[in-house]
Amino acid sequence: MRRALAGLAVAAFTLLALAGPASAAPAQVTHFRVSGTVADALWITSSASSSTFTSVDVSKSTQDSALVVDQVTDNHDASGNFTGGTETFAYVTSGFSFALQQPLASASLSGSGLPATTCTFDANFNTIGCSATTIDVSVTWTGQGAITRGWFNEHFKNGGFSQIDHFYGTSRHAVATGTVGGLTLSVSELQFAHLGTLKAGTVTICVGSSC
Repeated sequence: MRRALAGLAVAAFTLLALAGPASAAPAQVTHFRVSGTVADALWITSSASSSTFTSVDVSKSTQDSALVVDQVTDNHDASGNFTGGTETFAYVTSGFSFALQQPLASASLSGSGLPATTCTFDANFNTIGCSATTIDVSVTWTGQGAITRGWFNEHFKNGGFSQIDHFYGTSRHAVATGTVGGLTLSVSELQFAHLGTLKAGTVTICVGSSC
C-alpha cells in the first residue's frame, strides 16, 4: 500500500510543479489544488520462448488525464539466454476513457488506436530501430480488501519564499484483467493492481528578491 500512496503523491506534486504564479504583485501568492483518481496494474505472461511485461498506469484529475502503457517482450533460447526483444510504449492525455466507482469498488479503462512507439533490441540490448504504431487498451479493476488512507503536510521556508504542501490519498488492492496490444491478460498473470484517489494542494508565497 505504501507504494501506491507514494505514487499518488508523486503524481499530485508533478502537477503542482507545473503551476505558475497567480499574480505579479509584490507578494506573489500561488494557490493550486488537484483532486483525482488513479489505477495501475502489471502482468507477466510467459511462453516457451518469451516473457512479456505489461504495465498500465492511468489517472484522471481536475487538471488533466494521463495514460501510460508499457509492454516489453523478452525473447530467449532453449537455455534461457536473452536473444532480443521489443518494447511498445504509449503516453497519451486523450483518446481514452477511465472511470472509477467509489468507494474504490471498481474501475474501467478503454482506448483504441492510441499512438505509440515500438522499439526492437538485439541480444546485447542495443536498439535496432523504432517505429510509430498504435495500441488498443481495455482493462477492468475490482477492488479487494481494506482501503488504506494516508496524508502529509509539509512547510518549507527560506528567506522571503514559503511553500506549504498537503496531500491526502486512499489506496486499495485490486484484481485486474484486460487486453493490451492484442494480448489477453488474466488474474493468474497479475503481479499487482491498485485503485486510488488523491487530493493535494500547495500554497507558495514569495516576497521581494526571492521571487
